[in-house]
Amino acid sequence: MQKPKVDDSLTLLTDAGKTEAIVAEVLDNPATEEGILLKVMARGPFEQGQQIWIVDRDGSKIGATVENVFKQTIDSEVTLSTVLPA
Repeated sequence: MQKPKVDDSLTLLTDAGKTEAIVAEVLDNPATEEGILLKVMARGPFEQGQQIWIVDRDGSKIGATVENVFKQTIDSEVTLSTVLPA
């Protein structure tokens, strides 16, 4: 999986099922050397600490952790932390 860019569309797989997300911001994660933080706008129930999957176009999955959730109307701004494979 390549590093996403702002406005890219992502598919997230949660306990509640699949949901689409739009990337709002991409940051380096200061807590891990190769990690990134993704701020995305998505619908669905998200909780801090929740483990989810980011599904790549080819169907492969990358694990991510919900770091923060900021609710706005029916969409939420969700911050995800993950490490992309080299």
